[in-house]
Amino acid sequence: MKRMNIKEAEDYLNGIPRFSKKTTMENERRILEILGHPERGQRFIHVAGTNGKGSVCAFMSKILLENHHHVGTFISPHLVDITERFLIDGEQVEEEVFLNAFHRLYDLCMERQEEIVHPSYFEFLFLIGMLIFAEKKVDVTVLEVGLGGRLDATNVIESPELSVIASISLDHTEILGETIPEIAAEKAGIIKAGRPVIYDDSSPEASAVIRKTAERLGAPAFPVNPKDFEITKRGQSGISFRLFKEPYGGEEFSVPFVADYQAMNASLALTAAFVLASGSRPGGGKPSIAIAPETLSAALSHTSWPGRMEPVLPGIFMDGAHNDDGIRVFIETVTKIPCAGRKYLLFSAVVEKDYETMIDEICRRADFDGFILTELDSYRALPLKNIQRTFLEKTDRPVWSFDSIGEAFAFAREKKKEEDLLFIAGSLYLAGSIKELLRAES
Repeated sequence: MKRMNIKEAEDYLNGIPRFSKKTTMENERRILEILGHPERGQRFIHVAGTNGKGSVCAFMSKILLENHHHVGTFISPHLVDITERFLIDGEQVEEEVFLNAFHRLYDLCMERQEEIVHPSYFEFLFLIGMLIFAEKKVDVTVLEVGLGGRLDATNVIESPELSVIASISLDHTEILGETIPEIAAEKAGIIKAGRPVIYDDSSPEASAVIRKTAERLGAPAFPVNPKDFEITKRGQSGISFRLFKEPYGGEEFSVPFVADYQAMNASLALTAAFVLASGSRPGGGKPSIAIAPETLSAALSHTSWPGRMEPVLPGIFMDGAHNDDGIRVFIETVTKIPCAGRKYLLFSAVVEKDYETMIDEICRRADFDGFILTELDSYRALPLKNIQRTFLEKTDRPVWSFDSIGEAFAFAREKKKEEDLLFIAGSLYLAGSIKELLRAES
């Protein structure tokens, strides 16, 4: 068969929704069997959540790397390159390695059409990841759930070392359910019998569902509550926080992120590291993965996570906040960052999000001095006229609109003075486009 280049492979993947829908766990297992079970021999840390799961994956991967483990990380979505989804020891995989795995799966799909159902877009990527991590012989794989948990493609992994469930809020309600307990039940679907689960204990409704699921499965549960830590320092380069709970009670940690919520995500990772190192399972046992406590501080302070309140240029922060809860914590962060001048927001969104609620929150709760609006270069783009109309209805601050992201970003940078701050939010697609513009400059 003709070998595709990276662009052709990505075009093929983007075209999958036209002829394929989500399949079944049984179909995935059959494909993995035909491929020789590449997932076997890997140890998994499985991470779900509405917001924060990517950050937890980043913290966990860095902790494992600081402890000399050979780490694979599967994340989504990508901002610019599709290979960003597959990290080997923190670096995105080489195009050739990606293409080798892609063609192996593609050829199987073409040759065994009578035996298997063609995987959906995300399933295809997950299966590619299993091939890549097997080829690279990683000894630990940090696995981010795509959507939900119970029916997610990644949940075909039957026995992870542990599961982590980050913040839960209302998102993708048309798929996961219309209430917090319903969504929590989907997220809790990644909990496995006898395997520890670490979870964000901020929402009583979500926590009740997670605890009940863990009890039913005999899974040791480790809640992390906002009262378990306090923010001790804030600045434009990051935050510091102190933990109250053992085994790290009284210790202070720093992360290179300005958002307060990263203290929770880092605390989840620290708790997971303790569970891995202590062998905390029914009946005790040896540590499942070696973690040295003295490495934790360095790991957290050197973690990077693109597009999540990321300082991309001096005084310019980019965040992928794209739903109600994400925007809420984004606003909380914006209000706490010291600023000697004005604050501006560059905003866009996809059509399926509740953009009116997001914009209402931004205009009511964040003290921006002006808004720069644009339209995404995507079939999912929310029309600029809708964004503009909603902002004009909800604010008396200046509003500038531009047809292209490039024009909007150029205007924003020209408008911004040295003492001002510029924030970019509303969509990961917007973050990816900004990344591409900055890459073209370098």
